[in-house]
Amino acid sequence: MHHNSMVKLLPVLLLILLFLPIVSAESIGTFKQGECLSLIQTCGDCTYVNISNVLFPNSDQAIGEVEMTKTGTFYNYTFCDTNYTGQYIVNGHGDLGGIDEVWNYEFNITPNGEDTSLGKAIFYIGLLLILVIFLIGTVTLFMENDNLLAKVGMLGLGYLLLIAITFIGWNMARDFITSAPFLVEMLRILFFVLIIGLFPLLIGAFAWYFIMITKINEIQRLMDKGFSEDDAQRRVKHGK
Repeated sequence: MHHNSMVKLLPVLLLILLFLPIVSAESIGTFKQGECLSLIQTCGDCTYVNISNVLFPNSDQAIGEVEMTKTGTFYNYTFCDTNYTGQYIVNGHGDLGGIDEVWNYEFNITPNGEDTSLGKAIFYIGLLLILVIFLIGTVTLFMENDNLLAKVGMLGLGYLLLIAITFIGWNMARDFITSAPFLVEMLRILFFVLIIGLFPLLIGAFAWYFIMITKINEIQRLMDKGFSEDDAQRRVKHGK
């Protein structure tokens, strides 16, 4: 009895396995914005498999009815209109078993081709908070320290921290604020401006340091000659 039941169930199981590749509605993955990807489908006995439409994340139609390229039981269509970030929906149909059957699946487009996640967001926010705390500490030390060399060091460190904060902010905006591309672009430009300005800033900081050292030495020389500190500072300031 058990054997006969298994024999009767076998055709049903085979039918389920045959339908499974073409009626599944799942995500095929995450891809990078602006790059092409392959929309694929498999069917064991189809003579055709077509894409009915591809919908943008805002539900507008990207493409209409198109025929997929067949290679054996594998069907493919290269899709390149991926300028928008978000979830795309692919709808299609094929003559599975001689009957026109529909199928659909989804895929995601992100700026870097990676899935966003809560863990990644926590990492970004934690790192950003640490950098901001260090920047505040650096600015505080710069304001309170009278040592010129220390001030130059704090200035350089603060600038590097600002570059790091801008870089993290740019990546956060690119990964999580996909609806505001102007913000992503603004942070990207700011990051590169800071990078370009790093070298002249360091040169200027060290030049300022040596000028101040020269003035301090001149003030000390005048004070050794009997001038008061105020008179010495005034003379150095006015070049007398």
